[in-house]
Amino acid sequence: MYRNFFRICFLTFFLSSGCKSVQHLSSVNTQNIRADGTIPADSKIESMIQPYRIEMAAEMDEVLGQLEVDLVKRKPNSNMGNWFCDILYDEANKMFYEEIDFAIQNYGGLRLSTVAKGPLTRGEIFQLMPFDNTLVVLQVDGQTMQTLLDAMAYSGGWPVSTGLSFTIMNNKATDIKIQGQAFDINKSYRVAVPDYVANGGDQASFLKKLPQEESGVFIRDIIIAHLEDLREAGRPLSIDPTQRISK
Repeated sequence: MYRNFFRICFLTFFLSSGCKSVQHLSSVNTQNIRADGTIPADSKIESMIQPYRIEMAAEMDEVLGQLEVDLVKRKPNSNMGNWFCDILYDEANKMFYEEIDFAIQNYGGLRLSTVAKGPLTRGEIFQLMPFDNTLVVLQVDGQTMQTLLDAMAYSGGWPVSTGLSFTIMNNKATDIKIQGQAFDINKSYRVAVPDYVANGGDQASFLKKLPQEESGVFIRDIIIAHLEDLREAGRPLSIDPTQRISK
């Protein structure tokens, strides 16, 4: 009895499911609209976002300090790179227990070629460093350090902090000095880098094998906090133009 009942139920389900209609998309009418400013703004949307736009503009226009000279990004060495990496170096030595030997920033990570002298705003720091990269510290063995510096030399040079200098010769890093001492391939060094680089970005896949000490803080926020501290203390921005990488 139960067997016949289940057979009837199965047959009913099979027949009913087979009779269901299936909807198909037969045609699509599309229209391309170019976002070139010719489309009138929606007044309701504009009125809704205007308070947020005003608040954001006020925040981005906040002056964090005064630049006495233009910051310019160049290879192999630049005052922008020196300034940026010196901040990372100083702040890393505050954030991490063990002392840092130097800090680096990949060249492409700085997204402005120049920052004009005069008021330096929060918005300009966001433009300079728009990525959510955090600062990490790597304990780099001597052989990997040579590989890293050679990669930097081959690309023409990256921004580096005080504590590191070298000469580019035949696309290799030579005459390397770390904290004023000749580089020792048998030693290891502590280096502050963006997590993007530590995770293999910018052709640095050889760094992925190294353990990371993570700050958990965006590099952009580290720069901003540093500038705010200087402003509150009434201290000027310090830019060291010393040539650290030469050809």
